[in-house]
Amino acid sequence: MFAQLGNIKFELITYFNGFSETVSYNYVEHERIENKPILQYLGQNLKEENIKLNFHRSFCVPEEEILRLTEAAEKAEPLKFIKGNGDYVGIFVIEEIGQTLEQAGPEGDLISIQVEIRLKEYTGKIPEEEKEEPKGFKKK
Repeated sequence: MFAQLGNIKFELITYFNGFSETVSYNYVEHERIENKPILQYLGQNLKEENIKLNFHRSFCVPEEEILRLTEAAEKAEPLKFIKGNGDYVGIFVIEEIGQTLEQAGPEGDLISIQVEIRLKEYTGKIPEEEKEEPKGFKKK
């Protein structure tokens, strides 16, 4: 496994085609009379992760994989992003899903498609996961 976003796993050999991370910093520019402006550092912006994936009919059902990503994005839930080596990257939301059709069958069915997803770091309150009630007798 190369990485995992929520419960969606990305396999290196079959799916993964590229990964990039962007960290940027925020400055405000203050104008001055008859002088150059002064920059003031405000802080770090939210991180962005870009992942390129290939879905090919030889190792998956491309429509199902795209649907899983789309459903996760439409829920607008923050998802844990973990690299395959166990490094915890952080909490992210799916901000954008791009698709490039590479190969289709005679009836238009997908054979190969490249998908790019853009993740944006999420720093808000994380909804608590529902905990399953213990089964059996309750003690009083």
